[in-house]
Amino acid sequence: MSEILGATGTTSPINPIRKKELDDKWKSIVTKAVTDEAFKKQLVADPVKAIEEQGLKAVDGIKIAFDEVTKVFKVGVDNGSNEEVTAEGKWWGIRLKMIKEFGVELNRQVGTVAGFEEGTKAREII
Repeated sequence: MSEILGATGTTSPINPIRKKELDDKWKSIVTKAVTDEAFKKQLVADPVKAIEEQGLKAVDGIKIAFDEVTKVFKVGVDNGSNEEVTAEGKWWGIRLKMIKEFGVELNRQVGTVAGFEEGTKAREII
C-alpha cells in the first residue's frame, strides 16, 4: 500500500481509515485516563485489557506480551507481515510505552533557594 501523509506531516503505511480509528480511540482512552483516576490505574495495571474494553484491538499478526523480567509490554509482528501490520505494531509499541509513563508519580521537591534578583534572600519555589 502506498504511504499516506498523516496529521504529523509524516507518512504512514497504515490504511487511513484504520489510522483514524486507532488515533480517535487512543485520544478517547487518554482523555479518560486523565479525567478518571480509577480508569488510569486500571490502564496502567493491565493496559491491553483496558484498551480492548474501550474497543481498540490489535489486528491479526500483532502479538502483545508482558515480559516478566523487564516488566514491560513487548510488541511482536508475525514473520512475513506486510508494511501496514509492521507500522501498526510500532504504533502499539509507542502507546504501550506511553501508558507505562501514566503510572509514574512525579516527585516534585519544594524548598528554598537563593534568589537571583534579591541577592541571597531566600524565596520559595515549587
